[in-house]
Amino acid sequence: MTISKTRAIAVFGKNDFGGVAWPYGVAAQDTRPPEWTMEQYEAHLKDREQAQQLVFDWAQKYGLKKGKNRCCPKWLQRDRNSTCAGTKDPCALYDAGSPDRAWLDHVTTWTLDKLPAVITAAPYTIGQDDRDRLAWWTTEDPRLGVTYGGPGWYGHSTKQVVLWRTDLIEIVGPA
Repeated sequence: MTISKTRAIAVFGKNDFGGVAWPYGVAAQDTRPPEWTMEQYEAHLKDREQAQQLVFDWAQKYGLKKGKNRCCPKWLQRDRNSTCAGTKDPCALYDAGSPDRAWLDHVTTWTLDKLPAVITAAPYTIGQDDRDRLAWWTTEDPRLGVTYGGPGWYGHSTKQVVLWRTDLIEIVGPA
């Protein structure tokens, strides 16, 4: 099933060129890179089409819209969709010394009714330090839930991490 551009834009928004603002890594290459064979390019297009369908179906299941902010769990603790910029507490995503840096790879934020609702990430590994840090967030703010597993939509041998607000959505699973 091919997703219509109109339906995809309703969930993901528009990019600077009027196309779909897919989460990072989900959009297909517009043209075949010269080092790829036609078969490699066709396989890439098919893989990205499957990823687009996966992320679209997942977002639809929970009623989510892709956020415009690339942010950290501090964003989920806010009562409005705003960035960490300008606060005294720096965003863990951009703080080089943050214990969240490793698991916050390929991050996408998601809103529900314009409120911060879900953060998804796709790190290459989820180590014990990451698991401990994610557990810390759920004790730091009891409204937060976490799950991880499966490859999700980013691919490339990454694992999906989902951190969400349980007061807005009871349960969110990986794609």
